[in-house]
Amino acid sequence: KISLVHVGYNRIGIDEGWENCSGTDPNHGLRQHDVAGYPLINTVKFPDLHSLVAYGHAHEVKMGWYLNGCACGEREERTLNYQGDVKLLNDFGFDAVKLDGCGAATNMTYYAELMKRTGRTFEIENCHWGHCGEDAWYHNPDGSSCPTSTWCPFNHYRTSGDVNSGLTSWFDNLQTTIKFQNVSAPLSVPSCWAYPDMMEVGRIVGGSFAWSRAHFGAWCVISAPLILGLDLTDTATLASIIPFITNAEAIAVNQNWAGHPGRRVAEFPADAHGLEAVMARRELGWHNKESQDKNTSHNTRVPQMQVWVKPQPAGKLAVYVVNPTPSGKVASATVDFATLGLADAKACSIRDIWSHQDIGSTVGAQLTVTVAPLDSAFFLLTPL
Repeated sequence: KISLVHVGYNRIGIDEGWENCSGTDPNHGLRQHDVAGYPLINTVKFPDLHSLVAYGHAHEVKMGWYLNGCACGEREERTLNYQGDVKLLNDFGFDAVKLDGCGAATNMTYYAELMKRTGRTFEIENCHWGHCGEDAWYHNPDGSSCPTSTWCPFNHYRTSGDVNSGLTSWFDNLQTTIKFQNVSAPLSVPSCWAYPDMMEVGRIVGGSFAWSRAHFGAWCVISAPLILGLDLTDTATLASIIPFITNAEAIAVNQNWAGHPGRRVAEFPADAHGLEAVMARRELGWHNKESQDKNTSHNTRVPQMQVWVKPQPAGKLAVYVVNPTPSGKVASATVDFATLGLADAKACSIRDIWSHQDIGSTVGAQLTVTVAPLDSAFFLLTPL
């Protein structure tokens, strides 16, 4: 048996569902908090959060909580609510927190300062949906979802709206990370990672094993946090994805840092018949409501074959190629080393990360890849 904890999936997050929305003054920040600022808990579902956290710790997992959520959605900011949130976060023993953008408590700087005062270190997720400059609903500059070169009071930040189980939702969300991947000055860096939401592997409607694997590979090559979003008690689905979510070579690409988080370097038409591709895209649900609301810029694009890279230690390079078209046609592309970021290399050996096999070397200073529709290739190139 494989332990997900020992592979590296060592944190469990308690998300929406623990809240009690019966506060005394819903219109003034007291829908899900009491007068003293402490969050109200649904004790029918969660009778003892402190014991639940201790149980997780006893089984070698860190525990995360969820605050400023959408179930109650308090519309007025109260300083006491921030303080009460962090007081219970610490008292219950949580190790991490996801801070959503539905309630009015969107000041990420203040939350981080309060956590620092506890004397403990928490992993902080900014879940403000990729809205830069200020949060989307309350217009607080400290509620921005996007870091700057001098401001990042959180450990990972959402670059997008919510991912869902639609066929291409994850691919659309992937595109929202691009603006944080500048080649010389990326804003996705250690302790401040760009994050296009949790993974929908095993849940994609109309998706295959290969398409869920492609989703996983995409999150690996951009250094996104690897957070599973499926029902872990569904043992049949879990067994179907274990081969790639425990792939040590893919996880190493995700975890390694060699100066850059990963970026898109090229894209090619995957189907010469653009109208055919767009029609297929509509028929298969590319225009889901969630994406229309929050990722509209990506919904009218003809699908492309894309190439992403991430530097690895010792001068190696991870190369990820994805074919997101549902056209039924295999696509091929050739990318020169200069585009990949290997301008000084003459040739490279190729390691297939998905198959765990060395598959030869490039022919000269270019890489040619063939990828089936709704599938991916994932390589590690080593300059010769």
